[in-house]
Order: sequence, then structure tokens, then C-alpha cells
Amino acid sequence: MNIQEANVVDLEPVKLFISQVSAVDVLPHFNVQGKAEYQARVLPDIITTFDVERFQTLKVVDSGEIVGFAALRDGNYLTHLFVSKSLQGQGIGKQLLSALLETTDAKEISLRSSVNAVGFYESYGFEVTGSEADFNGIRFVPMCLVR
Repeated sequence: MNIQEANVVDLEPVKLFISQVSAVDVLPHFNVQGKAEYQARVLPDIITTFDVERFQTLKVVDSGEIVGFAALRDGNYLTHLFVSKSLQGQGIGKQLLSALLETTDAKEISLRSSVNAVGFYESYGFEVTGSEADFNGIRFVPMCLVR
């Protein structure tokens, strides 16, 4: 398993990977409206993460397959972090997050965590900065890491 920069040729495999992980780990936490919003706006918007002027993107590859993906916008906002369900709990997410954060010297990194991932981010040192919120049925918890 190795962590590599992702680039635009990875777009379709990344979209498929995120769709598969989201179906198991993210969508079950949303209501009908949230599921529709996520599928209509969030998944198609993945293409924006390949804008190299604003984003740093990394992928984890194992046996030629993408098993992890993360994106950092403007050096201080984590927009995506996904690991295959079958590999979660093995430290891959923390390795991926560490590698991504090594690409920036920002003192604060913020994100909107899926409700199911709050514990993961807390274990890395992120702190909850507000109450659970809902945007068009998509539930999230605002968090921040101060370094």
C-alpha cells in the first residue's frame, strides 16, 4: 500500500471509490433529502478537487486499486477523507491524513465531519467547534485542528 498524489486521470476511479464508501459509511446517516443532495451535488463536485491551484489530493493504492482518497483545499480545509470500509481501523486514514497535512504549514485545519467520523478526527487531535448541523439533509459536525 502506498500514498501517492492523485491527478485528473484518477477522477473516474476516485468518483467510483467515493461512491462505494459513501454508500456504506455516509449515506445511511442522512435523510432522504440529504441522500439526494449528496448524490446530486457532492459526488459530481469531486472534479473540483483536481484543481491543482487550490487543492492537494492524495490517494492510497493497494494492488492497483484506490483504497483511500483525501483532499485539502487552500491548505487549510479538509474536504474529503475516505478509506475503504474493509481497511478502516488499520491506521490508513491517519497515515493519509498525516501525509496530506505535511503538504501545508497552515496553523489551523478545519473540516465538516460526517457524524460517523467525529471520533476518528478527535483521535487525531481535531476538536468539535460547533453543534451538529444539517445542510439540505446532509448532517455534519464542524471541527478544527490547531497545530
